[in-house]
This record gives sequence, C-alpha cells and structure tokens, in this order.
Amino acid sequence: MTTSRRARRTLAVTAVALAGGAVGIGGVSLALWGDSERVTGAVADGYELFAVGAPGATTPAPAGTATFVVGPEAAAALARDGEVAVPIQVDSVSQGNKGLHYVLTPPQDWGGNLLGAADVAVFRVDTAAACSTDALAPGDTHPAGPWDSTPVPATYSTTTTPVTEYWCVYAAYDGPPVTGEYENTATVTATSPDGRQVTDEDSWNAVLVAGLDPAAEPDHEITLTYTTFRPGEEP
Repeated sequence: MTTSRRARRTLAVTAVALAGGAVGIGGVSLALWGDSERVTGAVADGYELFAVGAPGATTPAPAGTATFVVGPEAAAALARDGEVAVPIQVDSVSQGNKGLHYVLTPPQDWGGNLLGAADVAVFRVDTAAACSTDALAPGDTHPAGPWDSTPVPATYSTTTTPVTEYWCVYAAYDGPPVTGEYENTATVTATSPDGRQVTDEDSWNAVLVAGLDPAAEPDHEITLTYTTFRPGEEP
C-alpha cells in the first residue's frame, strides 16, 4: 500500500502527550525503526546461532532466549504520528543434522499508557521494509498468531549463512481514552433598573481523557526462545 493510498487521521492528542513526545524524535514519518534490544553473549561452539535485534543489528542469544524491548521511543512516535511500526530481525543457523525452532511471545498486556490505549499487532513479514508506516495503515487486518517458526529443518548442513526472518510490531492510536464527562451549569440572578428580578443560566460540558505521557511508557518485553531438534523430533 503506498502512502498516497493511505487514509491518515488527524489526531487530537492531549497537551501532556504532546509534551512527552519531545523525547528526541524529529518530525519525519517513521519507516524502518527499532526501539531497543537486550540480548548478550556469543555462541561458543559455532554449530548454532540465534540472533535477534533491529534490522542489521542483531545480537546472539546463546542462552536460548532473546528479549526485544518496545518502550518510550515507540510511544513518542505513536503520540506524534498516530501509528508506529517496529521491525524485528531474527537470524538462525544450525549445523549438522539439527533443526532450529523458535517461539515469539508478545506481552500479554500492553499496560495503561499509550501502547495500552492503541491497537497493537505482532505478525511475521517478508522483509524489514514491509514493517513500516508507509506499508501499513490503521484498520489493516493482521494475523493473530501463532508466533513461532522453524527456519532451519533437521537436514544436514554446514552453512554459516543465517536464515533471516522478520517480525513486525505495529500500533495505531486515535487519541487518549475517555475517562468520563464533566458538566456544570451556572445561574446568575440580578435586579433590573425597573426593579424586576432577572435570571440567566449557562451550561457547559467537557469530555475527560487520560493524560498519557510517552516518556512514562514502560518497557514492553517481547521474548524469543529457540530450541534445536534432530530428525524425527520436529516440533
């Protein structure tokens, strides 16, 4: 889908949310962008590799589990643009006759801040470019799982070239949630010059919305855990 075909919405974001948006993101449309990764270590034996991170910046996870973090930076882009797309790259190698299977686990709850108020989807994409706000739009339908993959089959291999796959975290947001309504009526009574009592009243109301601050967005961890298997043990 091209940008010209997209139906973008004008957002009414609270002053608090707009102030929080000034955490260091410029005014350009977000395309390929990653929040952060927390993975450490290096593969010791060279027979298998599982690495996760932003496109072009993966880090090995030899302990079997990698954690990709989506947090305040994504929330700031979401408040500013009304949508955000965060691509995740996964690299896999398994030599010999061992296959490799992994499971991606998104957060069960995106909390009570901006990402919690947004429509969030996690799904596989063919390329990093397919996870961008230029390629995706609010209202698109995305797969709802399963979040797992078997990139390497249990066939003999000596390759050191990773099998690369991509996942996407996409969120769309159309303003803070309504928390209530307020209404008030004021009445004024006065005496006219001819001695008559004059009364007038006026009413006003307002919708109360949550004050959501991107800088207060917690870190949301997406975990990716891999296992290897031999022929006949396919997951």
